[in-house]
Amino acid sequence: MQQLTGTDLKKMLIAGARIVKNNREAINVLNTFPVPDGDTGTNMDLTLRSALAELEKVPEDSVSLVAGAIAMGSLLGARGNSGVILSQLFRGFAKALEGKREMKTRDFANALQEGVNTAYKAVMKPVEGTILTVARESAKIATACAARDSDFTWLMQEVVSHAAVILEKTPDMLPVLKEAGVVDAGGKGLLHIYEGFLLYLRGEEVIIEETPVAGTAVLKPQEHFRTEDIKFSYCTELMVRGEHLNPDAVRDMIVGFGDSVLAVGDENIVKIHIHTNNPGQVLERCLLHGSLHGIKVDNMKDQHAEILFDNDSLPELVDGIAVIAVSAGEGLAKILQSLGVKRVIQGGQTMNPSTEDFLQAIKAMPYKKIIILPNNKNIILAAEQARELSEKEVGVIKTRSIPQGIAAMLAFNPEDDMSENIKNMGGAVNKVKSGQVTYAICDSKINGREICQNDIIAIYDDELAVVGKDVNQVVKDLVFKMVKEGDEIITLYSGEPVDSVTAGLLQGELSSLFSDREVELYAGGQPLYYYIISVE
Repeated sequence: MQQLTGTDLKKMLIAGARIVKNNREAINVLNTFPVPDGDTGTNMDLTLRSALAELEKVPEDSVSLVAGAIAMGSLLGARGNSGVILSQLFRGFAKALEGKREMKTRDFANALQEGVNTAYKAVMKPVEGTILTVARESAKIATACAARDSDFTWLMQEVVSHAAVILEKTPDMLPVLKEAGVVDAGGKGLLHIYEGFLLYLRGEEVIIEETPVAGTAVLKPQEHFRTEDIKFSYCTELMVRGEHLNPDAVRDMIVGFGDSVLAVGDENIVKIHIHTNNPGQVLERCLLHGSLHGIKVDNMKDQHAEILFDNDSLPELVDGIAVIAVSAGEGLAKILQSLGVKRVIQGGQTMNPSTEDFLQAIKAMPYKKIIILPNNKNIILAAEQARELSEKEVGVIKTRSIPQGIAAMLAFNPEDDMSENIKNMGGAVNKVKSGQVTYAICDSKINGREICQNDIIAIYDDELAVVGKDVNQVVKDLVFKMVKEGDEIITLYSGEPVDSVTAGLLQGELSSLFSDREVELYAGGQPLYYYIISVE
């Protein structure tokens, strides 16, 4: 292959993203720098998923448009240090390909090099022995190969081989890696992306594995570090939207609050990442530049403690309350975790977790007190049985839907005691109305209403509310039934069967129909249900 189209670039990224997804846990196991919080694989996986979602909006077969979509999607979905740096590699890559419909090996090599230039500029203190080193050396060999030959497959083979050699040398460049006996996690993730590129060029397909490949290390690398050694506790991420933004000015304003500071973007949107002990002050400074979006604050000491937790040798339990929630769908799980849920059990309608599932999750949490959010009426009993069987202090909030679970988490305060939290969270549950839109799996008759197989049906507070043929119309009819005087916010959680464009158009229609209320949309990714809806 001597020339690549936008379609080729799309499929290359899909293959790379699949390999990262398949090896997510193995990458997590390697994660020791800049802090041993064990989430690099997850962060790179989620960043790439966001890039792939943005690619769905590109109808034209142009490398310029495809690269631009990858850059924007990865920026919007960037997670952690590795995700933000990856987004900058893609940003520079896209910049070098602007205006090009197709690309040759020289174009590709130039794009890799521009990605490296952009990423190095984004990092205040670039550290060798990381993803930056692997990216730089990969671009260097690509440039040399492109000068000699126009064959993409041969060039990519050389890039993968050289990147693998450089990755093995990262422990010699970064003492923290040598101490832990691992290579750099971010560099490993980038190598997997390049491996995906090569497999596509060879005509080989990458299949997503049912269970991500686990790490093979007997000793977790993170065990070489103590939780107390983490200088800045909170990994804080957000986006600032506004006009005439200056990423460097935003970065300079927050740099004194911590380390691992990244502020990247353009005049309309800036993605921020920082490790800090004062996330509130960081948010206040960022507010001076524009509106805040996608705020996520993780306690890295908690993350590190959970990584080290061993079910077979129970350590002394830490004080505090951990929340376990049930959810189906990656988007919903991310939302719950962003609100403070420590562990999400996959489950819901048609896949109810067992009492044993809850007991194992309770045991795996190094906390003395646990609160469970079942988020489905059919799961409440199993959660209550686990409460009775567990030796820990366990509370169950009888949430019957995801919106109720989210409302409960908004009322959760880790500083309050158990009884106060159960009171406040239980009270919050009663203030939100929940609806779901799905389809009928067979012909039936409910309350005198005839329902045919595959009809679109809406459930409101466990009762059949609407039956129809069109998903969007059923949603609108349901929302009209749910909204009453005094309600202020309508929230849609789009499911696995719904693409982002369709969901966005529906959000626009509802915003017009309910112009005096705020209509929010989140990608829930839940199976079976087109939409989960809350009104409050």
